[in-house]
Amino acid sequence: MKNIVKSFLVVATAAMSLTSAVAEELKIASVNMEKLFNEFHMTKKVQAQVKVDQERIQKDNASRLEHIRGLQAEIEKLSKQRSDATISDKKRLEIERQIKLKVSEGNAADNERRQWLQRQSKALGEQTAEEQRVILEKIQGKIADYAREQDLDMVVDQSSRSATRTPVFAFMKDKYDVTEILLKDLNKDAPKEEAKPAEEKPASE
Repeated sequence: MKNIVKSFLVVATAAMSLTSAVAEELKIASVNMEKLFNEFHMTKKVQAQVKVDQERIQKDNASRLEHIRGLQAEIEKLSKQRSDATISDKKRLEIERQIKLKVSEGNAADNERRQWLQRQSKALGEQTAEEQRVILEKIQGKIADYAREQDLDMVVDQSSRSATRTPVFAFMKDKYDVTEILLKDLNKDAPKEEAKPAEEKPASE
């Protein structure tokens, strides 16, 4: 019975504290962290570099695969020569030796390629994760600065999702949303895009 009364007192105290906090009219703002991250110029720069690195890795991997396919073609050619009934036993043994060497070379090249690809992918993933961490810290720092400047008590992330992928905040008035304000501030130092040259119009006949 004492435990029940104690639990009731704890709940009642919490409820009173919440009522008191509401009575003080908390100053709250909301942001869309997902939008801030995706539309931040630093994020776009990182994403562009990641794309370049991925294309480089794919190109190098394709070159390695081409070498391996070349070895496979040589093995197939040697296998046909070995099947020729007109060649001598000595020649057949020499061809079999060459086939074994090519197979060994091909297996080694493919294993090296796989390990290289794994290392490249891991390094790129770790580098991207670190750059994203720096970006998020910069965004969070900007939000904290804004909150202090505006004397806000709380800034909530309207893009947050629960474990069931449903919105944490089912509804929030637009007047509390400061995403665009923060996004403009984050992108104020964004490098200007180079103007594309105008297409030349064909001379009229």
